[in-house]
Amino acid sequence: MTTDTADTPETSTAPPVAAGPATDYMIGPVAAALDIMLEFESGQRELRVADIARRIGVTRNKAFRLIKTLESRGFLQRVGDHYRVGSRLLTLGEVAAQPIEALRAAAQPELDALQAQTNETVYLLAPLGMEAICISRIESTHSLRISVNVGQKRPLTAGAGQKMLLSGQDEQHLTQVLKHRGPAFTEHTITDEGELRRQLEEIRQRGYSLSLGEVDSGAGAVAAPVYDYSGDMIAALVIGGAMSRVSGNVEGAWRDSVVSAAHRISATLGHHQK
Repeated sequence: MTTDTADTPETSTAPPVAAGPATDYMIGPVAAALDIMLEFESGQRELRVADIARRIGVTRNKAFRLIKTLESRGFLQRVGDHYRVGSRLLTLGEVAAQPIEALRAAAQPELDALQAQTNETVYLLAPLGMEAICISRIESTHSLRISVNVGQKRPLTAGAGQKMLLSGQDEQHLTQVLKHRGPAFTEHTITDEGELRRQLEEIRQRGYSLSLGEVDSGAGAVAAPVYDYSGDMIAALVIGGAMSRVSGNVEGAWRDSVVSAAHRISATLGHHQK
């Protein structure tokens, strides 16, 4: 019989924990600790030490020491022989939500107007690491439509809104994203780094981004950048619909509407167009 004790580490004379990859500017133990927290992101409520060790690929001893560090700062809470997300994240979550809520409030009238004008799905994406996350959306009433859920994440390398956000990243972050780009969603997904960089430069020059069948072969979209008061690109405003309705719109009426709406959102947030 084996016993899994959450509160007692394995006997070890190992040096201080050095878990996780230490590449570029990343610090291995910090990355490993954050990997532990991210294991709860998919909805997992409680995990044992052995579960965490297996999931992030470290020994139980290293996992235990990382967990105890997180617990001491309130990021994890022990419940029996399991651990769950600690209450410290509530405070940080409130802080993180403040700029997101300001962005949502500024964007909502424009989302309403765009959806009423086009009857297509309109949504707002924000960058999150190497992904884009949907923070607000209004769906089309068409039976054949793009469906995007708030909280849904997609890689930054495919799709109109995602590539719009990627075009605003600095070179260091851009290199990291392109280095870890995933497989193609469809035959139209661009996977060649050189071609992606060329397209990103085009997006910067013209001020909007297009996608025709890159994420879903039956859908297309157009996106425009949203800037804050400091001039940083903080979101992408997107109109997307079925390919049968895209022709003539993504580089016509939809493009003009989404670019104008994104400009107004940016102005509300204090950005002054040069």
